[in-house]
Amino acid sequence: MLTHAGGVAPARPDTLIADDTPQTLRRLVNDALSNNNADTFLASHEASGQLDALVQRCCDMAFVGSDLSARKTVHRLLHDLYGLHLSRPHPGLTDNQYSIELLRARRTIEASWMGWELAQAGPIPANVEPEAIGDAIKSLWKGHSGYNHAVFDFMKTDASRPQIVKYFTTDYALNMRFYDLIVLSLVGIDEDVRLEVAHNFWDEMGQGNPARTHVRLYRDLLDYLQIEDSPELFVDALGWEGLSGYNLLLYFAFNRREYFRSIGALAITELSDPEQYAKLLTGCRRVGIGSDRPSVLDYYSEHVEVDALHGDGWIDNVIVPVLRRYPGEAQSVLEGAAMRLNSSKAYWDWQLAEMKTVKAAPKVALAAAS
Repeated sequence: MLTHAGGVAPARPDTLIADDTPQTLRRLVNDALSNNNADTFLASHEASGQLDALVQRCCDMAFVGSDLSARKTVHRLLHDLYGLHLSRPHPGLTDNQYSIELLRARRTIEASWMGWELAQAGPIPANVEPEAIGDAIKSLWKGHSGYNHAVFDFMKTDASRPQIVKYFTTDYALNMRFYDLIVLSLVGIDEDVRLEVAHNFWDEMGQGNPARTHVRLYRDLLDYLQIEDSPELFVDALGWEGLSGYNLLLYFAFNRREYFRSIGALAITELSDPEQYAKLLTGCRRVGIGSDRPSVLDYYSEHVEVDALHGDGWIDNVIVPVLRRYPGEAQSVLEGAAMRLNSSKAYWDWQLAEMKTVKAAPKVALAAAS
């Protein structure tokens, strides 16, 4: 059986740590990352102990005290630390990918966060038979409060064009990273599940057509809407909810002991996209997005068509064979699905609120756009 992260640690005394802990932690980590060797930098400033204390204090604030500023800070740090393992190869990369001090900070955050996530997941069925796991996942999905989320109905029937454009800017980070997630999910897996995962990878790569890769299709949509492709700005604009959803899938992918949770989380992604994106596409067409060039919506329309097959394929050809081999891990698969459902709902709640802050276009303008 896997050994999962334990419960959240009790709050420690904040001796010598000011109330601006999140900001102080962010500055210290950014300073360390800006140096070629973070460990040497921290040692030379006698700041290793300070980093440990700040990280633990910030985690206590985020996951025990429900301080949302602290929660955003630790998730942004995780985003940046995971990014060290995903950087495009280029001259001048630092030595910080395997910094001992930064890895320790990352593990402290992950342990506190996973304790919180597991508590949010609630009771999870155990001893589910492999052949019954599909029904169990779908029951969890359709019984969740995030199922048929209002953000997609809002885009389908009510959102203005600027409000839908806002959605695309907040949906950027994970869409652009999904290629890497599929690649990571191929590493070290059993031979009998490779074909299904490879099929997902081939679809992500446009089935060999460079113009049809999913990253290219999303960039085509941004170009059409005249949205500058600015990854750092898009990430800066995310709340803790969006960062958490992004980090969850990368945490699972980077930690081999979390493989079973990972395949459960990815099943939810494959199952939920078609219904949601169909509503989004209806909303786009209602406000005139793509009316003069329908192909700009192909990123989402392809997910409606392809993921309708991927969801059941992932369950039948990945999860079921894995659980036949390791039947005791059904609960872990369902935990991953539950965590993905929770993070998605929090993200969609945030997206809906963000979209509603955008001033709706006048109805006359909407009619003209249609």
